[in-house]
Amino acid sequence: MSIRVLRAVALLLTALTMGLLFAHVLELGPKFGYPAELYIQLNNSLYVWYGPPLGALLYVGSIVAAGVLTWLVRRRRAVLAWTGAAATLQAAALVTYFAVVEPVNQRLRPLPPGAVPEDFTALRAQWEFGHATEFALFVVAFVFLVVSVLRETDR
Repeated sequence: MSIRVLRAVALLLTALTMGLLFAHVLELGPKFGYPAELYIQLNNSLYVWYGPPLGALLYVGSIVAAGVLTWLVRRRRAVLAWTGAAATLQAAALVTYFAVVEPVNQRLRPLPPGAVPEDFTALRAQWEFGHATEFALFVVAFVFLVVSVLRETDR
């Protein structure tokens, strides 16, 4: 696969993943107004395709594409740092997901309908702001990938 094609793939996968995360950011405000029972019901049903296989494939694929791209441009000083930083930020977003968001999923998924944990308010904030953090990391990563393309084409 050529570097040009891989750049396009990395940008596309990053943009699609960023779109999934942006949806969470757009929902953040309204979801803070939902009753706990409704919030939990939505989180346990609405986001099924955000995880495996579709969302996870996009998310991990974007990191892999940016990582492979970083390796392929390792001798191109003008773009190496930008590309490597993008891959690093995407990986940091995935770490954020597993450290911040997934623990909340593990607490909320097994709850029977109508059950609300005592620390629901903290869990909701953790879940919502965890996704907002992932989104911010992906936005910067996307910008870095675009800058790397622009730096390459300026040469």
